[in-house]
Amino acid sequence: MLRDRGNKKWSAMMLSEHMEMLRNLDKEQMKEYPLERAEWELEHLQQTVQYALQTKAIICLILWRGSSFHEVIGVITAHQQEMQELVVTTSTQTKRIAISSLYSAQLMDEYDDSLQ
Repeated sequence: MLRDRGNKKWSAMMLSEHMEMLRNLDKEQMKEYPLERAEWELEHLQQTVQYALQTKAIICLILWRGSSFHEVIGVITAHQQEMQELVVTTSTQTKRIAISSLYSAQLMDEYDDSLQ
C-alpha cells in the first residue's frame, strides 16, 4: 500500500518563503464564505430576533465576522436602532452585536435533549 506524505517529504528541500506561501495557500483555501440569503430567510431572521427580544427567550445567534462564523448564545436585552446593534447578555458577559453581522438565529429550548 502506497502512503504518500504530501508536502512533508519535500519540506527539507523548500525555502522558508516557500513554506510560508504554502501555509498562506492552505489558510486561503480553508476560508468560509457566507451564502446569499433569500428575502424570506431575512424576514424569518428578523421575526426570530424580534420574538426573542419581546419574550426574553434564549437565542443562538450565528455571526459572520472576518472570514468565519461565530456563535453567541444568550438573551437579547435591547435593540439600539440608531447604532444598528443588539445587546446580548450571555452567561458571562454582555455583548454588542452589529445587526449587519447576523447570519442566522435560532431559539433555544429550555430542555436540551443532547445531554442524555
